[in-house]
Amino acid sequence: MAGTVISLAVPNIKVVRRLAALEQIESSNTIQTRVTRDDNLLIIHSIASPVGEYWDVTYGEHLSDREIEELVDLEERVWKYYGVRLIDITVERQENRFPHPMFRNSKHHTYVRLCPKAAL
Repeated sequence: MAGTVISLAVPNIKVVRRLAALEQIESSNTIQTRVTRDDNLLIIHSIASPVGEYWDVTYGEHLSDREIEELVDLEERVWKYYGVRLIDITVERQENRFPHPMFRNSKHHTYVRLCPKAAL
């Protein structure tokens, strides 16, 4: 039986970076926040010291084409400015099996915290 050997003595560098970025976000001072809200999409863009930029993105299960375009635009802006994709800067993700208060038409919602510092 073949398997994968995982060494707990040497932590995965991506996990370490993500946890460090999450800790910095939690202990940082917010300098600026911008909120973008749509029917099934909520993006909170924050700039904080010392962590820098990060986004809290929440979306329901019925994204419109316009809302998908907003996420694609965010992906492209992050790629252009930081040279990384959103998957590489995800520090937290929650799949919630209950409705979000702002998305009453969705039975479920997803929350994702994105921080470029996690990839640097």
